[in-house]
Amino acid sequence: MVSIRNEEMRGTAPDHLCRLPQILTTPQQTFTCFVFLDLVSAVQNRGLGCELFQNKMLVVTVSVSALVQLALVYVPFMQAIFQTDALPPRDLSVILGFAGVSMALHEGRRTFERRLNARESFASVTEEMA
Repeated sequence: MVSIRNEEMRGTAPDHLCRLPQILTTPQQTFTCFVFLDLVSAVQNRGLGCELFQNKMLVVTVSVSALVQLALVYVPFMQAIFQTDALPPRDLSVILGFAGVSMALHEGRRTFERRLNARESFASVTEEMA
């Protein structure tokens, strides 16, 4: 497996996104990255009025899925069954970093949409009262 060098860790997010093909060089890295980004997407597809930990079933499902993915990559007997290799800690931290940035950006967008909806609701109520 190719590990990520320090010089690859420097720079901006677009630099890292341009380097994704160089960073994700093994099937395990690519698959793990897609799984974690899909889990972030699943969390972000909840209703706009639903808080992050309000839907308990979603939290349990995403948590179990993340643990299963880590088990597929790190548990020896599962590595033999699914023909995977353990990811170096640095590679896993890059993948989790991408998932974390994606989550933060989605939550920022949702906060903006909530505020926009609240303003529109307030404006429509004041129009009806006038």
